[in-house]
Amino acid sequence: MARGFPDGVVVQGSEGDWAGRPMTFAEWPYRYLIGEEMAGGGCAAHYPGPLRLEYPASEPGRPAREMYGRERGM
Repeated sequence: MARGFPDGVVVQGSEGDWAGRPMTFAEWPYRYLIGEEMAGGGCAAHYPGPLRLEYPASEPGRPAREMYGRERGM
């Protein structure tokens, strides 16, 4: 439980510290990707473009697939 929120998210930082966030998991990566500090000092990310997903090759000799999400308007 993160601060009274039964479905909260707890994130462990690279130095062993941790942070509890009273939100759903789906909200956590969204807020991380728009640049909020969600896992400790200096770890915020901001990716303004559409999300790029890369799927590994389904078999040897085949190329990986790339797909892009919709424009996020940031």
